[in-house]
Amino acid sequence: MDRKEESKSSLHHLPRNPAKKRAPVNDARRVSRVAIDAPNALVVDKPKGPRDIEMITNALGKHFIFTSLSEENRATLISQMKYYTLAPHEIVFEQQQPGVNFFVVASGQLEVLVNSRKVNVLNPGDSFGELALLHDSVRSATVLTVDRSTMWGLDRKTFRSAVESVNAQNYQENKRFIESVPLFQALTSIQKETLVGSLSTLKYRAKERIVNEGDPGDLFFIIKEGSVMCSQGGKDIREMSRGEFFGEQALLYNCVRTASVVGITDVKCVALGRDRLTKVLGSQLQQIIYQNSKRMAIDRSEVLSKLDSEQISRLISLMRVETYLKGRIVIPAGFNKGAKLFILLKGKLKTRSGTIVGDVLICLGDKDIAVSSNTVYEEEIIADSDCDIAEVSRQQFEESIGGHFEQATANNEALAALKRVQVLRGLSQEKLSSLITALRIQDFENGDVIIHQNTPGESFYIIKSGRVDVIRDGASVRSITKLDYFGERSVLFNESRTATVIASGNVSCWVLHRQDFLRLIDENIRQNLVKRIELQDDNISLADLVCVKILGKGMFGNVFLVADKNRSRLYALKTVSRKKIERYEIQENLVLERKILLQLDHSMILKLVRTFKDSRRIYFLTEFVRGLDLFDVLRQLNLVSDRDSKFYIACLVLMFEHLHERDIIYRDLKPENVMIDDEGYPKLIDFGIAKIVQGRTYTVVGTPHYMAPEVITGKGYGLAADYWSIGIMIYEFVCGGVPFGEDEEDPYVIYEKVIQRKLVYPSFVDIRMPCKPMIEQLLSKNPAMRTGGSINNLKSHPWFHGFNWDALINRQMPTPYKPRLPDLTREIQSAMKSSRDINEIITKEESADEPPSSKNRRANIPENWDQDF
Repeated sequence: MDRKEESKSSLHHLPRNPAKKRAPVNDARRVSRVAIDAPNALVVDKPKGPRDIEMITNALGKHFIFTSLSEENRATLISQMKYYTLAPHEIVFEQQQPGVNFFVVASGQLEVLVNSRKVNVLNPGDSFGELALLHDSVRSATVLTVDRSTMWGLDRKTFRSAVESVNAQNYQENKRFIESVPLFQALTSIQKETLVGSLSTLKYRAKERIVNEGDPGDLFFIIKEGSVMCSQGGKDIREMSRGEFFGEQALLYNCVRTASVVGITDVKCVALGRDRLTKVLGSQLQQIIYQNSKRMAIDRSEVLSKLDSEQISRLISLMRVETYLKGRIVIPAGFNKGAKLFILLKGKLKTRSGTIVGDVLICLGDKDIAVSSNTVYEEEIIADSDCDIAEVSRQQFEESIGGHFEQATANNEALAALKRVQVLRGLSQEKLSSLITALRIQDFENGDVIIHQNTPGESFYIIKSGRVDVIRDGASVRSITKLDYFGERSVLFNESRTATVIASGNVSCWVLHRQDFLRLIDENIRQNLVKRIELQDDNISLADLVCVKILGKGMFGNVFLVADKNRSRLYALKTVSRKKIERYEIQENLVLERKILLQLDHSMILKLVRTFKDSRRIYFLTEFVRGLDLFDVLRQLNLVSDRDSKFYIACLVLMFEHLHERDIIYRDLKPENVMIDDEGYPKLIDFGIAKIVQGRTYTVVGTPHYMAPEVITGKGYGLAADYWSIGIMIYEFVCGGVPFGEDEEDPYVIYEKVIQRKLVYPSFVDIRMPCKPMIEQLLSKNPAMRTGGSINNLKSHPWFHGFNWDALINRQMPTPYKPRLPDLTREIQSAMKSSRDINEIITKEESADEPPSSKNRRANIPENWDQDF
């Protein structure tokens, strides 16, 4: 064994490989769009006989790309394959050149060469080039014909569109089926989406028995194709066909089948099991339906809708559901109206004289319990049909909302207003609630001057009622009204007022004084708020910046450390030359990246300050994250403890919660894209392949080791793909490497291992480790099961038991690792004194990386694509 082999071997005895390379991302922009395979072939649409179909089917069965597809998908692809004929000694494709086709050899013989050396021979029935179907990538070998050869070929565009078309159609169809089932009407859109992802397809032949009367039942069926007959006691009672469903009681109760169902024709159904449903939604369906129904009823109530989300959640959890059979008394005559709140979840209510008083989702007693009314029901109220009713007593009601209704809701409007204040966005719910206690109400009459321009500011105001006029230098600037605010910077900065504010009519304001704010908010939180506010100051131009040094170089652009020469603030400036923009046709990507970054305002996500443009480039000015990326930090930490893993994973969960609330899927989570700042907190960077998505998307993109199975197969994926990547990260923290393909570099081999999902832990890891259930939940092949039904369920996972989420949001939690960073003072001072133009420095860096000229240009790119930059 030579030294190199010996060194490589020794690495396998270390929990984490210190020599591991950074993982490249698969991004369609990185490869030329021009790729031609078999340029000299005669290509025709040739009918396929039974032998051709059998041979192609056998070849497809050897590749995970096709085995993960449905029979319908495979049949569609085979029908669209074209017939290639090549003379002897012709090149099919060349090593290191882009490719787009997958081939199955029909006749003849071909050679495979790597670095001009023959490594394999291909005969009829063999196949090659499959990676090209997933995404743009260069060929790993050269293939040429030995003699006259024929092949069946499938190109990427045909493959992607066929798979996407069939799966998008199935997805939309299944979504419509779920939405048509009355049982699921009370579910949220996210919960319905989860059910769609949990459906499985089942096929039955004509006359085959699907369910049998008297057997235990745990599956619910929706008919997609064909028709069935339902029978009871051997007697046919009903024929059912496409779009109809049966077995819904199996999802609610552990009961036996009340009827038999037999196929009249061949039948295709989608089915949902009770166990799977419970796993993906986190609890029993009936409980979820009733919880959602309570919330819907509260939202509809003119009175109860004034409660905030936490009060509503506590109220819902305290309400107990009672069942009343038809004719039973629900509320006796003479009962105090303010003593109890009722929400009707199922059935109807009427008075003894027959007047209907309540339908589904109606609240009874809501107005009365809010004012502690002592009036009584004059007539008894009975169940007009079997009813399920949620009930709570006045004492429980007031316990859940935190006191008497008027008192408990008095500050909810103010809390909602505080959440809108830009300078307070970094505060947790707990801190905002504490600020509410410091608010004072102050009234002003028409014409009263509330604040004077150029005088010191000590207080911050939120308008409770009325209207005020904002005057600057004697001129009216604007009028603002209820829940608008002014003077907010005075609680953080010793600044003079920039305008005069005058009451226009009677005005009432909530007022927060600086001394109260500082008493409730500690210095660490205050400093973090100040940093965030400075990043909101976009009154800066390219001419205000001086270049300190280059931070990094990428394929599409460079990143520089720059300083504002007027205020000495540091920023990162990403520059993308227009030559590269045109060469790689990334105009749409840049517009989307800007759109996404402008939506984000989170202390653990890179903050965009503003964008610039000129005739040479597009510029992104962002905060400067002073730190190390997590890839390098992991090399320092080696194995990460359970406690420290929990810290990092909780941060990632908060980041994705912020992104997913805005329908943004990140798609490239890996250690290289997480910076650890100078305080030890992580920050998510690089939104180059993030996307705004509602429902599903189909692009195969990301870094292979961290990509979810559903991304690789191209059958459609949603936000849950990001949680798979978190699961990979936890495993990497505690085990020292990724779980699938750690020692592999070939993307196809990595994809294969991800699809196989053989989750094995190293021998040095205790299999009883606390994070193991979390890893296995996040790495579930069923995307719907990864969060346990919702982000709140994920945050409530037993692994996070007792975790202080508020302390984490407020950056008050000890961090596992604070990087040692070089002092930049001299470099900054030198840049400030330098007379070098920033454009000169950027141009010099770009000159070393000129893009090749573009051979073709898309005609559909609008000329003013950069108008918002």
